[in-house]
Amino acid sequence: MMNKALLVKNKRDLSFLLAALTLTPALVNWLALWMLNDAWLAIILSSVVFYGGAFWQIRAYGLEDRVKLSAAGIIKSLGLGLLSAGTVAALSIYVGNFYFGKAVPENMLRVCSQKLYHSNAFPAGLLQFFLFVAVILPLGEELYWRAGLQGLLARRAGFKRHILVSAMLFTVYHLITISFLMSGWAGMPLMAIVFAGGLMLAWLTEYTGNIWAAVLCHGPGAWGATIYLIWKFLK
Repeated sequence: MMNKALLVKNKRDLSFLLAALTLTPALVNWLALWMLNDAWLAIILSSVVFYGGAFWQIRAYGLEDRVKLSAAGIIKSLGLGLLSAGTVAALSIYVGNFYFGKAVPENMLRVCSQKLYHSNAFPAGLLQFFLFVAVILPLGEELYWRAGLQGLLARRAGFKRHILVSAMLFTVYHLITISFLMSGWAGMPLMAIVFAGGLMLAWLTEYTGNIWAAVLCHGPGAWGATIYLIWKFLK
């Protein structure tokens, strides 16, 4: 059977494709957050972009192997995913308690909290918020970024290089959201955390050969801890 997967012919084509894949969800977030001031619209539209874009990337470029979980890899992927999720959650809560409790001025926290309220971020309860933000959205992100975009990078760049570039593009995408919540210097530590998280998620994907360890780390791990901190300091 002939392989009908598309090929990225040269670096110029790859650069254009990566730029489009990075800017598309960023522009969606900019429209929903900055123009329409609606956090739930941002979550819904981002999910549509991630799942739709991931489906197209995986099918068009033959990246199905990055989402398959073989019987032999279940223990490795899920075990490492649970371990990394617990570690990231504990570390995020520890650092977050210091960051929000001591490093960020109280007036800045009030501004951030007001932005979340005015952007319709808290109309639902904690369970619904967790379901969408820590399960549905991160799964879509991992399909889009690690299975799709990073899979394209892995074909044309060395191991260290494509992990670094993947994390950088992942951080660029998050500029819109972080600058909306924490402008100026207060957002810089969050950008550093996102970049470090992007490196870890990229490494987990390449080490295990699929996205599922990264899904657990990103969703219940990183976002689970983030939701706890949002409810504690900003709700």
